[in-house]
Amino acid sequence: MYVCKDCKKKFKEKVDYCDCGNNEFEEIPDPPPVQVNNYPVENPEVFSPAPMLPVNIMSIVVFSLCCVFSLCFVLFFGPEPKKHSKAPVTHEKAVVKDIPTVDSFWDDTPAYVVSGSVNANADWELYKNGLRNTLLAMFDPRGLEGSGSCEIEFVLDRHGNLRKKKLYQNTANKPLVTAAKKMLSGVKGYNPPPAGYDGSAIMMEVRANADSTYSLMYKE
Repeated sequence: MYVCKDCKKKFKEKVDYCDCGNNEFEEIPDPPPVQVNNYPVENPEVFSPAPMLPVNIMSIVVFSLCCVFSLCFVLFFGPEPKKHSKAPVTHEKAVVKDIPTVDSFWDDTPAYVVSGSVNANADWELYKNGLRNTLLAMFDPRGLEGSGSCEIEFVLDRHGNLRKKKLYQNTANKPLVTAAKKMLSGVKGYNPPPAGYDGSAIMMEVRANADSTYSLMYKE
């Protein structure tokens, strides 16, 4: 390679004159070629893997056999996995006891001895009339239509309270039955009964007539 001494332009081959008109050149030697180590494929020292020794082969075989035996032992002889069984959910049912009312099992009415005297019978008749009037005072005849009848039943304790109340419907006259029911529930008690009362049930008939009249009578 040649370089012009004036303009330093490089030429691969020596020319007579440079473009600048100079004819003096300086020769520069070419750089040495870079050595690249290209190993041929046929060179066994570069590409051939290291030979397997017998000791290495035995180690691999023994390790593989150990892995296989361990896996077989776990699968066939190992402990069974624990199953987490869920406890059954029990829904406790609330037990509602049928508690009877006091009236159904307790009757504090004393056993009175019926007197055969005239005064005792008169006292009892007066008491029944007053009790009937007390019930009639609670009877509301509004809304009654047509005729019909029904029966009421109760007992008296020693204080005159009405216990064990019952109503028997003998007719399809619903207004009459409703009025009788309100009458019976509206009277809680009356005066203490006389000594002639023995605690037996008292039954009365409620009757409605076609002319809009009504009555309340004892049934013997």
